[in-house]
Amino acid sequence: MKQTKWGGVHHSNYIRFFDEARVDYLKQADIPFDMLEQLGILLHTLSLNCEYKRPLVFDEPFSVYGTLVKFNGTTLELDYRVVSEKSGEVNAIGHSLHCLTDKNMKPIRLKNKYPDIYNRFLEYLKH
Repeated sequence: MKQTKWGGVHHSNYIRFFDEARVDYLKQADIPFDMLEQLGILLHTLSLNCEYKRPLVFDEPFSVYGTLVKFNGTTLELDYRVVSEKSGEVNAIGHSLHCLTDKNMKPIRLKNKYPDIYNRFLEYLKH
């Protein structure tokens, strides 16, 4: 993790935190990235934003929470929260939009081609 001279975490790291949270979230939903890739399903980021609330201080313990908020079978959206374990304060919030495609970058409709994966996403949308 990059540290600035004043001891805070560099802003670019929050995007990495979101990415790791997304990978972990999918793993917990029993939809791991390696399984998707083996099936020829790619998950492309279409947009991502981050709103910084309070900087994390270097070595400050924190947690990142990712939540699936929207899914239509071809795209999915997640919200993120970075929370200090020390103070309980929210350090950053974010949102990302992703498209599921094949190796030729053509969108995949999971409901038709992979109904079991489609249903896993729907189940986690309820959490």
